[in-house]
Amino acid sequence: MSALMLISVVVLYIFNIIIFPVSETSRSTITFALCSMNDHTVITDLTVSFCPLNDSTCDLNPARWHRIEKDLYLHSDQRVAWLYVAQTQENQLTGDHQVVTDIRVGELQPSTGSDHSWESRPAGIWMLRSNYTGNSHKTVTAVDILFGADAVEPRPQWALVQPPLQLSAQPQVPVARITVRKGTAKPTPDDPTAALRVKENGKFKVLQISDTHMVTGVGVCDDAMDADGQPLPESEADPLTVNFLGGILDVEKPDLVVLTGDQLHHNILDSQSSLFKVVAPLIERSIPYAAVFGNHDSEGIYALSRAAQMSLLQDLPFSLSQAGPEQVDGVGNYYLQVFGREPSHPPLADVLFPRLPRADTERG
Repeated sequence: MSALMLISVVVLYIFNIIIFPVSETSRSTITFALCSMNDHTVITDLTVSFCPLNDSTCDLNPARWHRIEKDLYLHSDQRVAWLYVAQTQENQLTGDHQVVTDIRVGELQPSTGSDHSWESRPAGIWMLRSNYTGNSHKTVTAVDILFGADAVEPRPQWALVQPPLQLSAQPQVPVARITVRKGTAKPTPDDPTAALRVKENGKFKVLQISDTHMVTGVGVCDDAMDADGQPLPESEADPLTVNFLGGILDVEKPDLVVLTGDQLHHNILDSQSSLFKVVAPLIERSIPYAAVFGNHDSEGIYALSRAAQMSLLQDLPFSLSQAGPEQVDGVGNYYLQVFGREPSHPPLADVLFPRLPRADTERG
């Protein structure tokens, strides 16, 4: 998919979202489940396991190790590699337990002023551990994997580790990168829609973004043309799309962004990495947003289901996305309310997100 096509199909409207005045008729309550997170888990060790394809004999003991379910080779090699973490409930730790306080990646041992020694792990990982002090804010409490040189980490308290893991993968395979959270996860606000209020000038701008078609890694733009219709050299695709979105957001300064489907291209190798690239420009600018899905978002054997993608979105800052009622078919049937200027309490309008599933493409 070329970057020119990606950009040309980004639809930007402020008028065709379904908006209705609020009536006095009763409405069913919209309920949704936030992504559950264990706020009291501390990482005590980690490692990488390399295995031949379809060989489960090298799986590590599940009683001790939790596997991050992402093949570090992205299903492109005759072997697989898995990141494993050992984790313990914080209330079970004592001062004699060792906990991970820092993670680095590189060929050489990091040089720091720490009194503790760095421990080596496969794939160029270096890990620093110390005795548990009772302060989880200084310890690693979660570890994940994102892919691509253009990977971004929009989650609070998380940080990507530089450089990528040392895996000797094929050059065309997006690099695997560790991302680390320190401290206890902060809870999602009880009322995220409180920000949806008409501004002092009496206006409320909704910006619709559709069909960004992000991929895992930078992607390739191989058929772009200039203003005169002349072909341009091959370039990276997704960074152009991200820059384009950022420019539009800076010009329009919307009060709400609605992502109306096909955020991801089909056959995505890691949906999480791709989805984060779409919402990162919104989070960086503190713009509330809500999303529904198109037919491509969950296409492919490695793509996350729409329910799993919605769970990711619900746990991100400024996200107003909701899965919708369980008794309604499909993922993403919900509405948001826009309120008047304070101290006005009654809502002025509803923004509806009806999701009609297609039997041939819907994946929960």
